[in-house]
Amino acid sequence: MLVSVVMAVYNEESYLIDAINSILHQTYTNFEFIIVNDGSTDNTKRVLDQIIDERVRVIHLDKNQGAANALNKGINEANGNWIAIQDADDLSLPTRLEEQTRYIHQQQEIVAVGALKECISGSESLWNDRLKTEEHGNFLVDSEHLRMYRFYINPLCHGSVLFSKDVFNQVGGYNTSYKICYDYDLWMRMFEIGQIHKLPKVLYQYRVHSGSLSKGNNEFINEDWVVAAKYIKKIIMNKARACEPTCVVLGNKQACKEFKQISNICNLTIARYVNTVESRTTKDIFQQFINKKIDGVIILEGIQFLSTFQRLQDMGMEMNKSLYKIWAGYLND
Repeated sequence: MLVSVVMAVYNEESYLIDAINSILHQTYTNFEFIIVNDGSTDNTKRVLDQIIDERVRVIHLDKNQGAANALNKGINEANGNWIAIQDADDLSLPTRLEEQTRYIHQQQEIVAVGALKECISGSESLWNDRLKTEEHGNFLVDSEHLRMYRFYINPLCHGSVLFSKDVFNQVGGYNTSYKICYDYDLWMRMFEIGQIHKLPKVLYQYRVHSGSLSKGNNEFINEDWVVAAKYIKKIIMNKARACEPTCVVLGNKQACKEFKQISNICNLTIARYVNTVESRTTKDIFQQFINKKIDGVIILEGIQFLSTFQRLQDMGMEMNKSLYKIWAGYLND
């Protein structure tokens, strides 16, 4: 089975050769490797033009248009029925493609399979605790848990995934309006088509950089939340047949402040933001739901809201139908 490995690269000359070699040295050999240079301004073009390997095909774009666009172009050129993504600064462990292709032969109903990731430092060494925090998504392994917690957190490391090209085309490819979370948006649409699995083994090394986008950036928009809110809205609209669903949002003050921006982007109506849960708060929210004044509840998870989530479930609200959890990164107020 021919696998098409696709990489988008923009100004990653420092790590590019190692990333490429991690694919060229795979134990599985029936693959082609399509590398799309997304208008790099460093030495990336020179590095790519020096590669001599018949399995490698390089596409140079004149200007940078974003990774989602570059990946769409690369996948459009792919001959394989299955696409493996490789990020330009990460590493695939030697047996990655072999183990993933073996798995899809055994599980023919799946549309994609990922793997666990190990986080490694970029040019600046990072504390082990920081790296372990970035491995948070590894707690999701079971396929049902991947689906259940798909709004809570992006369940897959992008570069670790092997997916069906047919399904990719069926759902419309990567959405180029996203700068970062184009992969998360893709998984959401693939979940609507079929099963996504994850191998319970580290097969990918994900590089963490100290200068990554953070909430300290005034221009930062949490695209993870945009994706989650967009598909939460879609589920509520399909279930409740509500043209403009209305939700209550629970979270600390900072989380709710940030979510207001997201709700405006997604045109999601928020009836009320709740920062502190008092004795009657849960009953009042549930009564609003029963009286059809709201269509759902979104909890921007913090430990102070865990019991509220459980009580709403006990009252009859269902996870991912009327009750949703999104990882907010805030443990308390």
